[in-house]
Amino acid sequence: MKAIEVDHLTKKFGEFTAVNDVSFDVEQQEIFGLLGPNGAGKTTLIRMMTTLTPPTSGTARIGGHDIRTDPDGVRGVLGVIPQAFTSDPELTAQENMAIHAKLYGVQASERGPLIDRLLEQVDLLKFRDALVRTFSGGMRRRLEIDRVLVHSPTILFLD
Repeated sequence: MKAIEVDHLTKKFGEFTAVNDVSFDVEQQEIFGLLGPNGAGKTTLIRMMTTLTPPTSGTARIGGHDIRTDPDGVRGVLGVIPQAFTSDPELTAQENMAIHAKLYGVQASERGPLIDRLLEQVDLLKFRDALVRTFSGGMRRRLEIDRVLVHSPTILFLD
């Protein structure tokens, strides 16, 4: 099974075609970069592959899950780290992680040890109870990466 299979994805907004008949595959454990100039449709393509925007035509399978017929399956295998920070600065590192873990169905009994282990891996355990607004940019980025790993995704999209 391929990690990502994109088959003739197209997205139109009225008369404007943002993504036009795009097809490609990404193998398991392959690193794949999506490059293009501003306005080329990269963000729209990613939004379709992450189930945020429905395609006009075509489909994609992410980790074997069809974006049209199994969006929950896609979200279960996918971790997305957006360019902008999305952690809540008014919460602690632990609270940000716990919310994400709960949203992804991590059992309550597993959350504490998992969060501590992940925070330890990115050298943030000593800051687990600190408000994220006090973090440097690098610390916040490490928290963003850590948070996306809480549900053990097999595929990562990094923006």
